Amino acid sequence: MKKHYFLLISYLLLGFSLSFAQVGINTDQPHAEVDLELASPDKALLLNRVQSSADIANPVDGMLLFDISDDCLKVYQKNDWHCLVISDDNNADNGDNFKLPTTIPHIMINIDGGEEVVVKDNYLNANIIVDGKGELPDYFGRTQIKGRGNSTWGLPKKPYRLKLNDKASILGLGSGKNWILLAEYLDGSMLYNSIPYKTGRMLDMPYTNHIIPVKLTINGVYRGMYAFTEHKEVKENRIELDKNEGILLEMDVYYDEVWKFTSTKYNLPVMIAYPEEEDMNQQKLNNIKTAFNSFEGKIFNSDYDYENEFDVDQFVDYFLVYMLTLNEELNHPKSVYMHRKNNADKFKMGIIWDFDWSYGYETGNHYNLASATQPIFWPSPAKPQAGLGTVFFSKIFENPGVRTKFKQRWTWFRANKFLELKSHILKYASLVEQEYANDHAKWGNRDSTNNFQTDLQNVLNWLDARAAYIDNFVSTLP
Repeated sequence: MKKHYFLLISYLLLGFSLSFAQVGINTDQPHAEVDLELASPDKALLLNRVQSSADIANPVDGMLLFDISDDCLKVYQKNDWHCLVISDDNNADNGDNFKLPTTIPHIMINIDGGEEVVVKDNYLNANIIVDGKGELPDYFGRTQIKGRGNSTWGLPKKPYRLKLNDKASILGLGSGKNWILLAEYLDGSMLYNSIPYKTGRMLDMPYTNHIIPVKLTINGVYRGMYAFTEHKEVKENRIELDKNEGILLEMDVYYDEVWKFTSTKYNLPVMIAYPEEEDMNQQKLNNIKTAFNSFEGKIFNSDYDYENEFDVDQFVDYFLVYMLTLNEELNHPKSVYMHRKNNADKFKMGIIWDFDWSYGYETGNHYNLASATQPIFWPSPAKPQAGLGTVFFSKIFENPGVRTKFKQRWTWFRANKFLELKSHILKYASLVEQEYANDHAKWGNRDSTNNFQTDLQNVLNWLDARAAYIDNFVSTLP
């Protein structure tokens, strides 16, 4: 588990009475602009370690210490103590080190000339101000902004893509240039993304995004409550694949990328998300296609030797997330990702992405209790015809070893993580509630009750019912 600590110290006040202006330890020539310079090549500076920063009776701006109870370095600034843990590495950690704030952050974007984002294809230049409300880091810089999404771009409340001029950590997340603002339009409770990504991180699924509710204004105009998250890209602090050998595939019936192929046995629409379009060529496409068709053919023939080429454990975790949220996109397939870190690696499911049509929305309304007992695979009572993805993924699940692993994994998750998930939903909900009324005043109820506490209870009730359904489902597995 990696952690990145960014310690910004303008000057360090010591309780010594000194008769000279500058002090150098292990150096005779301290820098002219500092009061103290430490120059040991093999020693560290150890700050005061206190049980809690609250024990400091009269803090002043600039104080530094290590808070034992919160397990982080802290600085006192703007009338409060702030942890200086900026982020985990976003890939290897389960997200426990990132804590949601108690006050919803505010992102303000001011586009040059007051222009509006009206297309997905062209970036507009802008300033961006991020107010972390004293709990998460503030940020100011230059960015570009454009629209994003397929079907969601056609909805009244628009999703956006940000491309910072300079790589930066935003709201304590792993540093990067590219970020996403999800509009949360289809589900008026705006809670649905609180479940899958937290579940993925609790399962230690690599490259699982963080989701942070934010208030968004553009050109001084309120745009609503948005979900801020990392862009899905192959980069440091994002999807960390080998630069030369890594592969990121997207299975999607939109089939709208330049480099793509349909698989041999299941006719799956496979698009190349990485390598980048400009780095692709026909030989690379042929190599990727051959590798994919190899394990796909073994799945088709029930040759369980495919487990040497396809990561079954990762499939089980992926399937658990989609099963729990009833994300039926697997069946089309749409927004279904698979990656391979390098040539020696197995193909793995993930990243997890796109839960707009989950929780029963594919065939009705979000969180209708009747949908909580619906099978994930088609055909089902609501979806009488199987999709291309249905045939492929249900075939994988026919593997007795996969079923056993899923039963074991769900049993563990139910006993050890389910209540933690519900606790996270409540924390996430406390942020959404702060903008719920304002967002609804602008965009309407959108498949919600227009009463936040009722919406929240509906989410929790649906989740309990879904978990009970999965309990029963795994009890029938051999």
